[in-house]
Amino acid sequence: MTATTANISPLHPPVHTAWEPRRATTLAEARKRTAFIRLLRICLVTLTGLIAAAVILQILMRSLGGTEAEPVTVGEDARMINPRFTGRDENGTPYVVTADAAIRRRGEETRITELEAPQLDYDLITADEDAEGVLARTGLFDADARTLDLHADVRFRTRSGYEFVAEHARIHLADERVTGDSPVQGEGPMGSIRADRYEILDGGDRVVFTGNVRTHLRNEASDGGEQP
Repeated sequence: MTATTANISPLHPPVHTAWEPRRATTLAEARKRTAFIRLLRICLVTLTGLIAAAVILQILMRSLGGTEAEPVTVGEDARMINPRFTGRDENGTPYVVTADAAIRRRGEETRITELEAPQLDYDLITADEDAEGVLARTGLFDADARTLDLHADVRFRTRSGYEFVAEHARIHLADERVTGDSPVQGEGPMGSIRADRYEILDGGDRVVFTGNVRTHLRNEASDGGEQP
């Protein structure tokens, strides 16, 4: 009897998986991904810091007397629509100067801005009730000297209740004072007055008139009559 030898070898030879190189490749990719994420975090932190610094700088500029308007270059000048200038006087009282439009001339050493229909939010004086907040037709704002010059159809009221009409007024925002070198006409609780020049002092509580001063005082005791 012939013995039969069975072939017990597997149908397919065993496959040896080379997992070591693939694992090394996977670890390298993970390290690259981790480094990329770390770089993104650094960039985000840096960007956040820059944004915070810009916001703080803007707040400081506004508190010290900044300008809020987007300038548009027209020729050699910069024109701003609805400008807004802020600051404080020597006593810390805030003021806000606004206008319909403004022009800043190029090449000027001082920061003087021409204003159209200037307005002022300040405790010293207020605009005439019929003027809707506008103090004059035109104005000049000097940010360095903190003065606001008003020209043409100037109308304003003081805290003492007097309304004035003049062709010029210079508001000294630093020391709560107003001066005018053109004829002025005033109307108030005690009567009316005309003069060539005037000065408003003590935060609007005292007014000094000079040059051809003429007054008409109301005599309340005689049925509201007037006397020169």
